[in-house]
Amino acid sequence: MTDSHIYKFVSDGFDKAKSGDAVAVYNIVSQYHDNGSLPEKSHYAFGWIIYYALLQTGDGEIESRKKMLARYFKLKLTVPHKLHSMILTQAIRLYKDAKNLSYPNSNEIKTKFSIIKFADLWDIENLRPGDWNRKKLDDKQLSSTVEKLITVCVDEFENTNTAPSQKYMNFFDKAVSEYSDSVNVLNQRATVHIICNETEQAASLLRNAILMAPGKFFLWSRLASLISPNENPHLCVSILYKALSAPGKEQFKGKIRISLAEILIDRGAFPQALWELQKIKSIYESNGWHLPAKIDYLQKKIPAQTIPENPERIYKKVEHLAYEDVYNSLPALYVVKTYHKQPSQTDMSAGYSNTTIAWRVTDNEGKNYWLQPHRYKMDTSLPLGTPLFIQIHNGKVVNAKLA
Repeated sequence: MTDSHIYKFVSDGFDKAKSGDAVAVYNIVSQYHDNGSLPEKSHYAFGWIIYYALLQTGDGEIESRKKMLARYFKLKLTVPHKLHSMILTQAIRLYKDAKNLSYPNSNEIKTKFSIIKFADLWDIENLRPGDWNRKKLDDKQLSSTVEKLITVCVDEFENTNTAPSQKYMNFFDKAVSEYSDSVNVLNQRATVHIICNETEQAASLLRNAILMAPGKFFLWSRLASLISPNENPHLCVSILYKALSAPGKEQFKGKIRISLAEILIDRGAFPQALWELQKIKSIYESNGWHLPAKIDYLQKKIPAQTIPENPERIYKKVEHLAYEDVYNSLPALYVVKTYHKQPSQTDMSAGYSNTTIAWRVTDNEGKNYWLQPHRYKMDTSLPLGTPLFIQIHNGKVVNAKLA
């Protein structure tokens, strides 16, 4: 077949690939590529055929997709380009699928795919402005290609306990600046700091992430893991308690309870530690899970005949320390209570309790803020004119106390 015939076949094949027959077309064109008869002017169209073949290949077809990506890198193409970016999205998908497939059997080498090695070949310097842009679907904001790439790259660095090169460090720092509103990016950059034993930098980023999403228990848990239970046990317990009481399924909080039990045992609070261990056992057994070996290890440290006791009283005593640790970087703003809002019958029928009282507070410049006093353990019946100190993040009250 002449070059012109091959060129026409590949051009026609591009349309067939786009309409859903990509794998069949890819298999034919691959033969021309491998025997050296594919014209260089057809490389670009073949690159798109590879993309559509990747897109149309099942999640479990790891090896065939790896070969497609390897063949893509043999093409003579100008980058950066949209095609190059689209190939990157398929590599991200492949990494996730390979990880999911290998998870039950982590020794299955064939299913592994290194996104880092791929990204080195792809070269993150080829990221285009569009790769950094987020898109919307049905008014829902979707993560950009860059955010997705960071997620999988950090995942691999963490799993291999490998410190990224300076090139990746710069890339991650740029992402933190670009996506300062992203809890995930802050958390992932914190992970890289942890890998590099940069505890203070990691803790600082996690505190910023908590300010944006105080209800995410895993952020509190990660922050607690960076605090020495020997040097500061009260703060560690306080932050772990925040993780425990934040929204989230109980079965995902076993490690948090184990950490609390360990600190309680070290402090001689055996009844409270036993309560936590029994709670963990109940959760694991109800889910049919094997109990972690550490539970038995900790259980043996507790004196026989110990009667379990709910540790809530202990936790409540130190609860304020977590707030102080996270909100310490925010300036305190002096305000006074200027309005008292009691929930209406409509509010109560919508699910609000009759104790969900809101206060309007006003600063010296006349700017108003709203808060719910019960969240900060304040007497909800305090009169107008009551002075307070509040802390603001992104225009909202995140902490308050009486002046």
